[in-house]
Amino acid sequence: MCSLVSNIRNSIIYIFVLMFSQLAFATGNTVTENTVINFYKAYLSDDSANDSSIVSKYVSDELMKSINDSTMCNYDSDDSVSAADLEKLCAKKHECKAYKGNYLCDWYGVWVESDVNYFTKSQDVYPSWKSSIKTSTVRQNAQQSVIDVVLGEGKETSSSLQVTLKKDGVNWKISSVTE
Repeated sequence: MCSLVSNIRNSIIYIFVLMFSQLAFATGNTVTENTVINFYKAYLSDDSANDSSIVSKYVSDELMKSINDSTMCNYDSDDSVSAADLEKLCAKKHECKAYKGNYLCDWYGVWVESDVNYFTKSQDVYPSWKSSIKTSTVRQNAQQSVIDVVLGEGKETSSSLQVTLKKDGVNWKISSVTE
């Protein structure tokens, strides 16, 4: 009888451990998907005055450096960098390749496409993108998560993206966006 009680107790403990480990794993995925959803909701909102605070909250410093340096070298600078520093920055060779009638260049390990918004991979934002943001986790570990994102639905053009996040302290930050 003692053996039967022990087996039942062990079985119950095993079931609870299994349930809580699955719950903890699911919660991790929800956090990263919510990070992506919250970023796109804020980023695509009509209030663009908060873009820098949105980006600093959700995007890694390394990704922002890649995007900013690419932008400074491909478009007019905003005078935040001296002409000499800008010339030195832009004189560095970056591997580039043609992609969908445009160019992608490698900026510190991040492929940045010119002439489109890095986060949407488009020049335009459709109204349904603001209200329809679907996510699903492709893979995740303790330091990195890859999320598939679909912006938009219905008759309007939708955009399918893959967003990679990396753990930054206790938060998750976007480290790349690809099509």
